[in-house]
Amino acid sequence: MNKEDYRLKKMAGLVRGRTKVLDLGWVDQPNTFLLNKEVVGLDISSRSLPHNYTSSVIGDALDLPEPFKPGSFDAIVAGELIEHLERPLDFLRSCHKTLAHGGILVLSMPNPNSFIEQALTLTLSRRFFYSADHVMLFPQRWLVRMMEIAGFIDVRLYSGGFPVPYLGLVPFFRPWCYQTIAAGKRS
Repeated sequence: MNKEDYRLKKMAGLVRGRTKVLDLGWVDQPNTFLLNKEVVGLDISSRSLPHNYTSSVIGDALDLPEPFKPGSFDAIVAGELIEHLERPLDFLRSCHKTLAHGGILVLSMPNPNSFIEQALTLTLSRRFFYSADHVMLFPQRWLVRMMEIAGFIDVRLYSGGFPVPYLGLVPFFRPWCYQTIAAGKRS
């Protein structure tokens, strides 16, 4: 069992039934629960394809819809990616262009309101969950607003779980979960 299984299953469940899925930033954590007809991975590096991915493309998520045409996918998943980007609104807008009308974007990121983050913020600890790769974290209500600004509608938030030693992520209340999952539709 992977420590991220809870989050990955939840994200895959939100795109179940969609035919063509683009998984952005997949190389570090392929989502083996994506069982869609076509799963394309896009990342700045490559690796061997998991059994459920149909193809892989090397590229930059900020350059979407390249190398694809606008409206190419009916779902995009981006797990633990947006917090690494210096231009998150540009990223959301590029996802919007890459989705077909009625398509769905599902992303996950650390929740700055989780109990873990709050405790580490009180002490300003840089020892745990402090990554030079992270640019910024987004409180849940502002994540919704950013997605709306980028053109997404019906934005909903879900708990990505809370880490428990030896168990990985387990269900937990959304406002204080460790990882937030957001899903929004392209109008």
